[in-house]
Amino acid sequence: MTMTQRTITALLVGKQDGCLPKLKQCLEELGVKTAYVDLPNQVRSRLHKPDAPEVVFAHTEPTDETWWEVLSAARQSGKQPVILASRVLDDRKYLDALENGAFDFVVPPFRPRELRHVVDSAISGSHACSHY
Repeated sequence: MTMTQRTITALLVGKQDGCLPKLKQCLEELGVKTAYVDLPNQVRSRLHKPDAPEVVFAHTEPTDETWWEVLSAARQSGKQPVILASRVLDDRKYLDALENGAFDFVVPPFRPRELRHVVDSAISGSHACSHY
């Protein structure tokens, strides 16, 4: 089932600055409902609720490793794919994230068509990374 067939909910993890506001705007233009949590430790409770999000976007910066906590929480819930979002592409972090279970890594500019593909692929479980 794709985003065009039903309403998808995404949880954005991180401070409401950096690239998250632009990501939120692009997701909402695609019809994705979004919610924010500031701290990775808030993710666990959100993923176990009946109205849990279908996908999680974890904000990261080159020196920030809090995405590990988000990935760990998603693994424990057993269903939500995690996509890292950053202002800059860090090849080492990108590969590290994918090797440790993240679904993908996105950076601005966020393009609706590509973001739709990433979210649809994450939800359907197909690993068709966008590399944008």
